[in-house]
Amino acid sequence: MGVEEVISKLCKDAAIKAAFPLDGDFFREVVEEEGAVDECTMGMPLDNRALEAVKKKKSAVCIFCYGTFEVPTDHVMMMEDGCGNIVGHDVPSCLMCKYKDDPDIVWLCDDFAMYPHKACSQEMIMVMLPQKAKCVGKEEGVRDPVLLYPATSTDILLRKHFGIPIDDPKIASAIIAFDIDF
Repeated sequence: MGVEEVISKLCKDAAIKAAFPLDGDFFREVVEEEGAVDECTMGMPLDNRALEAVKKKKSAVCIFCYGTFEVPTDHVMMMEDGCGNIVGHDVPSCLMCKYKDDPDIVWLCDDFAMYPHKACSQEMIMVMLPQKAKCVGKEEGVRDPVLLYPATSTDILLRKHFGIPIDDPKIASAIIAFDIDF
Protein backbone atom coordinates (compact mmCIF):
# COMPACT_ATOMS: atom_id res chain seq x y z
CA MET A 1 0.00 0.00 0.00
CA GLY A 2 1.25 3.50 -0.78
CA VAL A 3 0.52 6.99 0.48
CA GLU A 4 -2.46 7.41 -1.86
CA GLU A 5 -4.08 4.26 -0.48
CA VAL A 6 -3.51 5.51 3.08
CA ILE A 7 -5.14 8.83 2.13
CA SER A 8 -8.07 6.97 0.60
CA LYS A 9 -8.56 4.99 3.82
CA LEU A 10 -8.25 8.10 6.00
CA CYS A 11 -10.83 10.00 3.94
CA LYS A 12 -13.42 7.29 4.67
CA ASP A 13 -13.44 8.45 8.30
CA ALA A 14 -16.30 10.91 8.90
CA ALA A 15 -14.03 12.97 11.19
CA ILE A 16 -11.73 13.82 8.27
CA LYS A 17 -12.62 16.59 5.85
CA ALA A 18 -9.59 16.10 3.58
CA ALA A 19 -6.13 14.55 3.44
CA PHE A 20 -3.12 15.40 1.29
CA PRO A 21 0.38 13.96 0.85
CA LEU A 22 3.19 15.97 2.43
CA ASP A 23 6.45 15.63 0.58
CA GLY A 24 9.27 17.43 -1.16
CA ASP A 25 9.83 21.16 -0.77
CA PHE A 26 6.50 21.81 0.89
CA PHE A 27 7.13 19.13 3.54
CA ARG A 28 10.50 20.76 4.25
CA GLU A 29 8.75 24.15 4.54
CA VAL A 30 6.23 22.69 7.00
CA VAL A 31 9.00 21.11 9.08
CA GLU A 32 10.93 24.39 9.08
CA GLU A 33 7.86 26.38 10.19
CA GLU A 34 6.99 23.91 12.95
CA GLY A 35 10.64 23.74 14.04
CA ALA A 36 10.79 27.55 14.36
CA VAL A 37 8.26 27.40 17.19
CA ASP A 38 10.59 27.31 20.17
CA GLU A 39 8.28 28.32 22.99
CA CYS A 40 4.77 27.45 24.06
CA THR A 41 1.91 29.85 24.64
CA MET A 42 3.04 30.51 28.21
CA GLY A 43 6.49 31.59 27.00
CA MET A 44 8.15 28.41 28.25
CA PRO A 45 10.82 26.82 26.00
CA LEU A 46 9.44 24.02 23.81
CA ASP A 47 11.02 20.68 22.92
CA ASN A 48 8.96 19.32 20.02
CA ARG A 49 9.72 15.59 20.11
CA ALA A 50 6.60 14.97 18.03
CA LEU A 51 8.18 16.91 15.16
CA GLU A 52 11.41 14.94 15.56
CA ALA A 53 9.41 11.69 15.26
CA VAL A 54 7.62 12.97 12.14
CA LYS A 55 10.94 13.92 10.51
CA LYS A 56 12.26 10.36 10.94
CA LYS A 57 9.40 8.81 8.96
CA LYS A 58 9.51 8.10 5.23
CA SER A 59 5.96 9.31 4.48
CA ALA A 60 3.67 12.03 5.79
CA VAL A 61 0.08 13.10 5.20
CA CYS A 62 -1.67 16.30 6.22
CA ILE A 63 -5.22 15.75 7.41
CA PHE A 64 -7.90 18.30 8.14
CA CYS A 65 -10.33 16.98 10.69
CA TYR A 66 -13.35 18.07 12.62
CA GLY A 67 -11.96 18.63 16.11
CA THR A 68 -9.46 16.13 17.43
CA PHE A 69 -9.07 13.27 14.99
CA GLU A 70 -7.89 10.64 17.47
CA VAL A 71 -8.51 11.40 21.10
CA PRO A 72 -5.24 10.80 22.98
CA THR A 73 -5.08 7.81 25.30
CA ASP A 74 -1.63 8.67 26.64
CA HIS A 75 0.29 11.82 27.51
CA VAL A 76 1.15 14.07 24.56
CA MET A 77 2.51 17.02 26.55
CA MET A 78 4.90 17.04 29.50
CA MET A 79 6.74 19.63 31.52
CA GLU A 80 10.32 18.81 32.48
CA ASP A 81 12.71 20.61 34.79
CA GLY A 82 16.34 21.31 33.81
CA CYS A 83 17.38 17.94 35.22
CA GLY A 84 14.92 16.00 33.05
CA ASN A 85 12.41 15.28 35.82
CA ILE A 86 8.77 15.15 34.71
CA VAL A 87 7.06 17.83 36.79
CA GLY A 88 3.79 17.98 34.87
CA HIS A 89 1.79 16.44 32.04
CA ASP A 90 -1.54 16.53 30.30
CA VAL A 91 -4.17 14.08 31.49
CA PRO A 92 -6.31 12.52 28.76
CA SER A 93 -9.93 12.03 29.80
CA CYS A 94 -9.53 8.24 29.75
CA LEU A 95 -6.83 8.51 32.46
CA MET A 96 -8.49 11.18 34.61
CA CYS A 97 -9.67 8.70 37.28
CA LYS A 98 -6.03 7.68 37.84
CA TYR A 99 -4.99 11.26 38.69
CA LYS A 100 -8.04 13.22 39.89
CA ASP A 101 -7.66 12.43 43.62
CA ASP A 102 -3.85 12.52 43.84
CA PRO A 103 -3.00 14.94 46.70
CA ASP A 104 0.46 15.66 45.22
CA ILE A 105 -1.03 17.19 42.06
CA VAL A 106 -1.59 20.87 41.49
CA TRP A 107 -3.94 21.36 38.54
CA LEU A 108 -2.86 24.10 36.12
CA CYS A 109 -6.15 23.64 34.27
CA ASP A 110 -8.79 20.91 33.96
CA ASP A 111 -6.45 18.53 32.15
CA PHE A 112 -2.86 19.43 33.11
CA ALA A 113 -1.36 18.01 36.29
CA MET A 114 1.74 19.44 37.98
CA TYR A 115 4.02 17.89 40.61
CA PRO A 116 5.87 20.92 42.01
CA HIS A 117 7.69 18.83 44.63
CA LYS A 118 9.46 16.84 41.87
CA ALA A 119 11.26 19.89 40.45
CA CYS A 120 15.00 19.91 41.09
CA SER A 121 15.70 23.11 39.17
CA GLN A 122 14.00 26.38 38.27
CA GLU A 123 14.39 25.86 34.50
CA MET A 124 11.35 24.30 32.85
CA ILE A 125 10.56 23.18 29.33
CA MET A 126 7.36 21.97 27.72
CA VAL A 127 7.75 18.76 25.73
CA MET A 128 5.38 17.80 22.91
CA LEU A 129 5.31 14.03 22.48
CA PRO A 130 4.26 12.18 19.34
CA GLN A 131 0.85 10.58 19.61
CA LYS A 132 0.69 6.99 18.42
CA ALA A 133 -1.85 6.91 15.62
CA LYS A 134 -4.32 4.04 15.46
CA CYS A 135 -6.10 4.90 12.21
CA VAL A 136 -3.65 3.00 10.00
CA GLY A 137 -1.35 0.12 10.75
CA LYS A 138 -0.08 -3.29 9.70
CA GLU A 139 -3.21 -4.08 7.69
CA GLU A 140 -2.35 -1.19 5.37
CA GLY A 141 1.37 -1.96 5.35
CA VAL A 142 2.04 1.04 7.60
CA ARG A 143 4.54 0.85 10.42
CA ASP A 144 4.69 3.00 13.57
CA PRO A 145 2.35 5.87 12.57
CA VAL A 146 2.61 9.03 14.67
CA LEU A 147 0.31 12.02 14.85
CA LEU A 148 1.26 15.65 15.42
CA TYR A 149 -1.13 18.56 15.89
CA PRO A 150 0.90 21.54 14.63
CA ALA A 151 1.38 25.01 16.07
CA THR A 152 -0.89 27.82 14.87
CA SER A 153 1.62 29.21 12.37
CA THR A 154 2.07 25.77 10.78
CA ASP A 155 -1.69 25.21 10.77
CA ILE A 156 -2.13 28.48 8.83
CA LEU A 157 0.60 27.48 6.37
CA LEU A 158 -1.10 24.11 5.75
CA ARG A 159 -4.56 25.67 5.38
CA LYS A 160 -3.35 28.27 2.87
CA HIS A 161 -1.45 25.68 0.83
CA PHE A 162 -4.35 23.23 0.63
CA GLY A 163 -7.17 25.78 0.34
CA ILE A 164 -8.80 25.17 3.71
CA PRO A 165 -10.48 28.24 5.28
CA ILE A 166 -8.15 29.79 7.86
CA ASP A 167 -10.96 31.07 10.04
CA ASP A 168 -12.97 27.83 10.37
CA PRO A 169 -12.63 26.82 14.05
CA LYS A 170 -14.40 23.50 13.43
CA ILE A 171 -11.45 22.21 11.40
CA ALA A 172 -8.08 21.25 12.85
CA SER A 173 -4.98 20.24 10.95
CA ALA A 174 -2.83 17.28 11.86
CA ILE A 175 0.16 15.51 10.40
CA ILE A 176 0.36 11.76 10.38
CA ALA A 177 3.74 10.28 9.50
CA PHE A 178 4.68 6.66 9.05
CA ASP A 179 6.90 4.16 7.32
CA ILE A 180 5.50 1.89 4.64
CA ASP A 181 6.50 -1.78 4.52
CA PHE A 182 6.86 -2.89 0.94
